[in-house]
Amino acid sequence: MNESESKNTSKKSHAWKNKAIFLDRDGTINQDFSYVYRIEDLKILEWVREWLFNLLNMWYKLIVVTNQSWIWRWYYTLDDCNKFNNELQNQLWLNFDWIYICPHSPNENCKCRKPKTLLIEKAIKDFNLDIKQCFFIGDKESDIQTWSNAWCKTVLINDSQYECNLNPDYRVNSILDFSQKLIWNLHTKK
Repeated sequence: MNESESKNTSKKSHAWKNKAIFLDRDGTINQDFSYVYRIEDLKILEWVREWLFNLLNMWYKLIVVTNQSWIWRWYYTLDDCNKFNNELQNQLWLNFDWIYICPHSPNENCKCRKPKTLLIEKAIKDFNLDIKQCFFIGDKESDIQTWSNAWCKTVLINDSQYECNLNPDYRVNSILDFSQKLIWNLHTKK
């Protein structure tokens, strides 16, 4: 496991291209209390579990991409972050296909910190993804910028505490709202 990767289920190579939902972690899956890493602070957002199961039923890979710069600043360790991610998956009753972590601070100018796309490019290669069938869901402008940079469809959660001056492909009130729209669009195209 290198510094920018975390929990994994199996990666499989297929002749066909896969589709994925990329997710920011804090503020999208769990409540964002600034830098969240303590298990006792884990609070999953409303409807997230149901929404993720909807996406799994539509055969999407679920991939988390998260900036965790307090690791680089020695506020907590990568091991602490991995324990938090494992507990997150336990409470959700599922395993993400992969969790990519950038541990660097913004001043490090690394290539893996959102809005840069190194971790997205790695996921595309690792999971043989068709980027045209992928979505990224986040609550911050840096999330939307990342996925715009990677040519991925972007979804901004409107109930975010952060302002976004970019134009995502979709604005939704909750992740459940997005999953219902996605299901509706798939059924109406048949």
